[in-house]
Amino acid sequence: MAYMCADSGNLMAIAQQVIQQQQQQQQHHQQRHHHHLAPPMPSAPAPPHAQIPASLPYGGASAGWPQAEHFFSDVFGASAADAVFSDLATAADFDSDGWMESLIGDAPVFQDSDLDRLIFTTPPPPVPPPAEPAAAQAENAPASLPLAAATTPVACSPASSSDTSCSAPILQSLLACSRAAAANSGLAATELAKVRAVATDSGDPAERVAFYFSDALARRLACGGAASPVTAADARFAADELTLCYKTLNDACPYSKFAHLTANQAILEATGAATKIHIVDFGIVQGIQWAALLQALATRPEGKPSRIRISGVPSPFLGPEPAASLAATSARLRDFAKLLGVDFEFVPLLRPVDELDQSDFLIEPDEVVAVNFMLQLYHLLGDSDEPVRRVLRLAKSLHPAVVTLGEYEVSLNRAGFVDRFANALSYYRLVFESLDVAMARDSQERVMMERCMFGERIRRAVGPGEGADRTDRMAGSSEWQTLMEWCGFEPVRLSNYAMSQADLLLWNYDSKYKYSLVELQPAFLSLAWEKRPLLTVSAWR
Repeated sequence: MAYMCADSGNLMAIAQQVIQQQQQQQQHHQQRHHHHLAPPMPSAPAPPHAQIPASLPYGGASAGWPQAEHFFSDVFGASAADAVFSDLATAADFDSDGWMESLIGDAPVFQDSDLDRLIFTTPPPPVPPPAEPAAAQAENAPASLPLAAATTPVACSPASSSDTSCSAPILQSLLACSRAAAANSGLAATELAKVRAVATDSGDPAERVAFYFSDALARRLACGGAASPVTAADARFAADELTLCYKTLNDACPYSKFAHLTANQAILEATGAATKIHIVDFGIVQGIQWAALLQALATRPEGKPSRIRISGVPSPFLGPEPAASLAATSARLRDFAKLLGVDFEFVPLLRPVDELDQSDFLIEPDEVVAVNFMLQLYHLLGDSDEPVRRVLRLAKSLHPAVVTLGEYEVSLNRAGFVDRFANALSYYRLVFESLDVAMARDSQERVMMERCMFGERIRRAVGPGEGADRTDRMAGSSEWQTLMEWCGFEPVRLSNYAMSQADLLLWNYDSKYKYSLVELQPAFLSLAWEKRPLLTVSAWR
């Protein structure tokens, strides 16, 4: 059952494999029609694990994960700059097909991987959905959820991690500045100047994270707690710089790979042997993560589905006119599905998400539906939870076999400024540490990536004013559990297959880095650094 371990999102590697197989068949056919050439030796059928991306060397931080990763809507660094990256496919000077072809040519040759050490058996058929929960529980939910308890029930929870992850003197000074900011802005500014004098974007992780947090706090003090103006330089970066930043992050860290791989596995299992599959992707950008799922479905022992449909609700980072970008996404996935011999349809839903209703999705009675929220619901967080609950109720109305949810594991929504600052500082300190062991201190690529992908995100989380001015909010798994359950969903424990795949992904990282998997109750799986969860994936029905 190697197909269960398909590489989520590695379109270039998958496409290379399919194209190579077709080229080999063509060459074989041509050679048989050239009598002056010796007839080729018959080749043995490819083993199952060679037909699908399960044999990818998952742990390779660079060679094992080709350049295709930067097609993704970034898992870890979505910011205002994402609008530039998301618009690459629609830019007049950007040749999407040419870029993909060049990447295919550079993709590595497949080899057997440590995956073959694992023994997989056919997964059990999907469990029938339970009886409909009482609707009153969802409909009578209050306008806002209460503050959740500790976000992560592990050794370093957000409440305590600031005491451990932020133990460096420069970060302790920064925390003191944040506490002083509310009471005495003049004193805070004086102390903050001392921190900024020693903080640097080229130092150790503590110095680098202090560089960005001190800048965010300085902006907040300068604006008196009001929203700081966003300049053109803050909001937009050159397209080629962003491309390199996304590639740098995905080569250095397994965050994107973990999130898409785990969600794909849950969808693959929930759809079982269904002949018609309908995936609803809330927040789609390039949609490349679906290539591996298409490959897995096309090679399953039960036979390929008679039709696969994806309804794409565009990410807010695609801007006010996402039609052209989604057309490019549709063309890429449609061409790839054609290579696989899969009947595929992509349907863009261009109305604002708050205007969509069940009828827009055209769900057919014999379709098995899967809904995917990958780092999208947090965009709807605010002082009221009604926007999130409305979208979850919409998803529930589609009667999905599974809903996959990926979110950052940090509480930055309802916390007051001082607690929010401490939570964010602890969180990003560990993110910067994970980058530090993967990239050289003098790496200009690392400096640019941290500036483009994390600097603005930090500023939006802690630098602006309160209320509607604060646009970068996140919630921990316990908060998402409350929201999901109040909207009528129950958690589905991720299978041993999903966990084995995630473990396999981290094998090569584990020998050198400090990544691990942490299971959070009731059914969350988190990618952690030093046992502190940073990114959490879950499945619901």
